[in-house]
Amino acid sequence: LIGSKFSLKRHDESNELSPRYVDMDGQNLSVGSTGTRLLMTILGLCMDEQFTVMLIDEPELGLSPRVQTALAGFLVDVERRRKYFPHLSGIFVSTHSHIFLDRTNVGNNFIVKKDSLDIEIKQIESFSELHELQFNMLGNSLESLFLPSAIVICEGKTDKPYIERLVQLRHPSKNILVIEDQGDVQRSFRNFCRSVGDIYKSPFRDRVFIVLDSVHSAGTVETLKSLGANPSNIITWDRNGIEYIYPEDIVARSFSCDKESLSSLQTSGGNLMLNGITRRKVELSEQVVKELGLHTNLPEELVSKLLRPLAAAIGEPEPPNAHIKPE
Repeated sequence: LIGSKFSLKRHDESNELSPRYVDMDGQNLSVGSTGTRLLMTILGLCMDEQFTVMLIDEPELGLSPRVQTALAGFLVDVERRRKYFPHLSGIFVSTHSHIFLDRTNVGNNFIVKKDSLDIEIKQIESFSELHELQFNMLGNSLESLFLPSAIVICEGKTDKPYIERLVQLRHPSKNILVIEDQGDVQRSFRNFCRSVGDIYKSPFRDRVFIVLDSVHSAGTVETLKSLGANPSNIITWDRNGIEYIYPEDIVARSFSCDKESLSSLQTSGGNLMLNGITRRKVELSEQVVKELGLHTNLPEELVSKLLRPLAAAIGEPEPPNAHIKPE
């Protein structure tokens, strides 16, 4: 289980009456780690044929994640248990370690809750519930695993820096990853799903947001849904371009016009035209990102479709000083 060799030895090999001790890789087990001694105690008790059922409380104590994984795999494997402990009809484990969850038979996992004198035991019935339980046992925080709090997949080169700056301002303590889809949002999402496994069972499913322009390939949304994307997290802007949800104050200053004139903003390739002024999309994006602040007025469409659901998904309130400009 732990990659060590155990044997019984005498303190004095030349004396047959010398007391014996357990040797582990050339070291007396009595000076081994607490976790290793506890593990050997558990296994020793499991070998005692006077017991038919074992109840083990927190077997993870003192054990490294590697050894926990080895022990958990051994306890869950019915055939291996029968080989060494044929007299045991069952083993019950009470644990705070997600490593000891039975991922083969989800019904073998239970949640025990205590409210005053009332104790509730709930059986896990689906992989979705199992993943929720595992997520909670990890502290309900993807950040603790150095994973992003959420992921936003967007289409254009100017979308990424804008959304990235927005989430940095609003959620500075969170790691929110913004990905440009390189012209193929379906491929980007499919590659992401491959990296995390079954997206339906992943805690990331409700934390992945896909942002689309109003004009996109036919069937894109349905394909994303079929791949496992949460339909509520597929966002389509009303107009075709991220520049239409830039802060009005900044765009109006850039084109030397009033905010009422912004409805006449035109796009052509990589350029924007308004009030007789032509500006490159990248140039305007850089200006917007530079001038963005927590007090910047934001379009309601941007807040309601992306920023507010994103905040809810990662369990953070909207910043109290974030101003929102109704459209």
